[in-house]
Amino acid sequence: MQPSLTARYVWYDAQGLGRNLYACFRRSFALAAPVRAATLCLFADTNYQLFINGALVEFGPTRFDPRFPMYDVIDIARYLRAGRNVIAVSANSYQHKTYHAISHPAGFIAWGEVTDAEGAVLSLETPGEWRCVPDLAHARYAGKFSFALNAADLFEQAGEAAGWKEADYDDAHWPLAEPVAGQDAWGPLEARTIPFMAKTAVPIARVKHLLPLAKTEDWFSFAIPFPQGSEDDSKKYSNFFAFSTWVYSPVAQEITVGTFWGDNWLNGTPVPRGVESVLHNQRINQRWALQQGWNHLFGKVGAYQDIVEQYFAFPLEAGITLSADRGATSDLRFKHTRLLTSAEYAERLAEKTLPYAADDALEEIGGWVHVDAAQPAQSPCREQGWDSFAEPIEVVTPESLQGHTFRLADYPHGFSLLLDAGQTRLVLPHLIAHGVAGATIDLGYHEHLRQDGMHLLLQHHHPCSDRVLCDRDTLDWMPSHPRGFRYMMITVRHPARDITFDRVAWLSAMYPVKEIGSFTCSDAELTEIWAMGSRTQATNMEDAYVDCVGRERGMYGRDTIIQYHVNLAAFGDQALMGRCMQLYGQSPDASGKFRAVYPNTGDYTIADFALNMVEGYWNYYAHSGDLARVEQDWPAILRDLQWFHDLADERADLLLDADWPTHRGVAAMYGGFHGDLSAHGYQAITGVHCGFSCTYLMAIRAAMRLATALGATEEYAALAGRADVLSASIRAAFWDEARGCYADNAAHDTYSAHASVLAFSAGVVSEAQLPALRRHVTSELRSIFRNGYDPSNDALVSPNYAFYIFDGLYALGLADTAEGMMRQGWGWMLAQGMRTCGEYFSLHASHCHAWSASPTYYLSKHVLGVQFPQAPDLDKVEIRVQTGNVTSAEGVVPHPKGRIEVRWHMEGVRRVFDYIRAPEGVSILVVDGD
Repeated sequence: MQPSLTARYVWYDAQGLGRNLYACFRRSFALAAPVRAATLCLFADTNYQLFINGALVEFGPTRFDPRFPMYDVIDIARYLRAGRNVIAVSANSYQHKTYHAISHPAGFIAWGEVTDAEGAVLSLETPGEWRCVPDLAHARYAGKFSFALNAADLFEQAGEAAGWKEADYDDAHWPLAEPVAGQDAWGPLEARTIPFMAKTAVPIARVKHLLPLAKTEDWFSFAIPFPQGSEDDSKKYSNFFAFSTWVYSPVAQEITVGTFWGDNWLNGTPVPRGVESVLHNQRINQRWALQQGWNHLFGKVGAYQDIVEQYFAFPLEAGITLSADRGATSDLRFKHTRLLTSAEYAERLAEKTLPYAADDALEEIGGWVHVDAAQPAQSPCREQGWDSFAEPIEVVTPESLQGHTFRLADYPHGFSLLLDAGQTRLVLPHLIAHGVAGATIDLGYHEHLRQDGMHLLLQHHHPCSDRVLCDRDTLDWMPSHPRGFRYMMITVRHPARDITFDRVAWLSAMYPVKEIGSFTCSDAELTEIWAMGSRTQATNMEDAYVDCVGRERGMYGRDTIIQYHVNLAAFGDQALMGRCMQLYGQSPDASGKFRAVYPNTGDYTIADFALNMVEGYWNYYAHSGDLARVEQDWPAILRDLQWFHDLADERADLLLDADWPTHRGVAAMYGGFHGDLSAHGYQAITGVHCGFSCTYLMAIRAAMRLATALGATEEYAALAGRADVLSASIRAAFWDEARGCYADNAAHDTYSAHASVLAFSAGVVSEAQLPALRRHVTSELRSIFRNGYDPSNDALVSPNYAFYIFDGLYALGLADTAEGMMRQGWGWMLAQGMRTCGEYFSLHASHCHAWSASPTYYLSKHVLGVQFPQAPDLDKVEIRVQTGNVTSAEGVVPHPKGRIEVRWHMEGVRRVFDYIRAPEGVSILVVDGD
């Protein structure tokens, strides 16, 4: 259905401005006859969940640039019935910095129609009869889910209109939705080009624990919203907050107090920082010497995220009371300074001596802000990290959890339920429960547990948790956005009666792909490495290729290219890459460079990622034949390259200097050349640089191929001239005849394998240089680990940059070296029990990063041998096997026309193909590469 010419963007007010806004929309109507057809088109900035007659139907839209929004088209006929119906939409406008959205005013637009059996037509256009109210259940100033994601859910059930998503709810008192003032704030709407997410059931692999909460401490806390803390205008504000209260102790005593952030003074004396807790994360234990009676506590703290959450934990037996006005029965707990601009702080408080006197009224800034007992901090992340547990008293399984009753007699202080998905997943959790009135339910999500196996390894910049404050006996809740995790911890606090979990379920929020590709071989380790990569890739396909589904969910350029290739081996999908490339075509910043992660607010470019994206366009065109995408984005590709041309033109030899940020006096993301983060120290990344220059040359060669496809002869000629000069310059500046390899920079500080491999991939290595270069690379990559046996001293090649190293190794005929790297590096991951590929060779980083899954692609391409030498003509296939010591292989590679199936085995030194099958119209040429 085409965009409506008369529909308008609406909200509950005309402005649609403010951090983390939520709106509830309803369009109710009665149908006298069965439905013949019904279509709803909708778009929300930034996010929506669609319910019809109380049931979740869809969520969206796909991530977008507001200049180029994409609407969703949904056939809703099967959800409608004779009688009263309602379309209900929960919309969330972020309006704060994330790695997957651009901060922008709120708006919701819909159109479509319902046609009944008698031909009567009902319009679904906004504003029409759509009604809208602010959603008061979702707190605007909930903390961000992580440094890269939007605000978590702090859901106050008391603020929700009970049953508002149901057809029988009376919305007559709701006002009609109001058109927003800035109707031109969005560009022309375009229909969604990718499928909706899977929404299939994801099983709970196991219940790792069910533990009673133990009440061992009294917690006192306060929070200060600091939405500017991670925004681009943060320098306008001071990150200074002082607070004050009185601590009553019934006796003189020295106690251990839990806290986390900032500086504290007790009775005017600084409190030593203390030590990090070994039992609880995000906690510093301090020793406080308390006098009998009232003790003055003064503190100074700053925000490390977009909200200050200050907690103090006192031993229960210490009998501590806090009161900001020394009243034994007072509800006043703390007082703190307000948010100050940097100018206000510099003028009024910067020179003021710390700590402030107990009776200081702070008149210079308008006095203190008072916090009473009913306004504690709401940090499920901190509280789950600080929880203590009693001994377990019962066991539940994923099956028995459904409908399980948690007796108040067994869990008087609540309980902790730790669920294991078996591997990292992206899901919408769904919890239905009763008996919950008055309880607090925290949901934490992570890939890692602390060493005790009982706590999630949540962090201040990666809190990843939601909180539900229950006001009614029954609860039917899911978060407003998908959550990525392996482990989900549900903590129920303050139960007032027996609580029953009627349903605990996970709904897949991943891209709906089917594993068409397959791979097995005589080496069981390589077989499992292929499967691990496929699992990782499936998890990290959302409405874009994302780096990881837990902490970021960002679409990064280099990640996207690597993941596209892995997808080609496992799933053969083209739509998602097409959408990603469309977004990248919209992404260039003021410099003209493609952004490293997009869409997002702020300037976030990485030099070599911007070059990688030019290759990405060629990769996409070569495997999809989508020349229209290239043609539309060709001006952006040329602008991106022009930035590097300008940098290269600062030198006669066109080589790129990795120290350009220093020379130009700018701060660059990841410096001047990102390179391979694991190789830093092994690979110099300063000075006139081989890897940087080779990456530039590879981008130029990719652009030349694109120019040929487009018939852009002038651009081709200009690029070819640069390529010729640059090729000669790289060879002259970096080749070391004595060592038989390429140096990393013009100073010849280091000689990593990266320099030689990239030089070969860029096409600058001469025939005379090849024998020595092969020996050098083989010697350097005897072990992927620096110490030769494990990653404790880091790696020479990171799992992500191995994509480029593998490509060069196979082109050099060094298949045995490539397979050795896979067995050692990815074999190490398997040996640690990882089912998905880690971000690095580390147990502490993300355990599910698809930029590390490239062995899946290369095993299908080289060990199975399926290649497309005349791409984008994919109907010409070569079977060219390259392997070190694999003696048999079998598998499938997806093809636009179906499946290419291959099985081979060795008989002595002769390779025998048991079968090669291809779709009709696809020709096969066997070229034995060994």
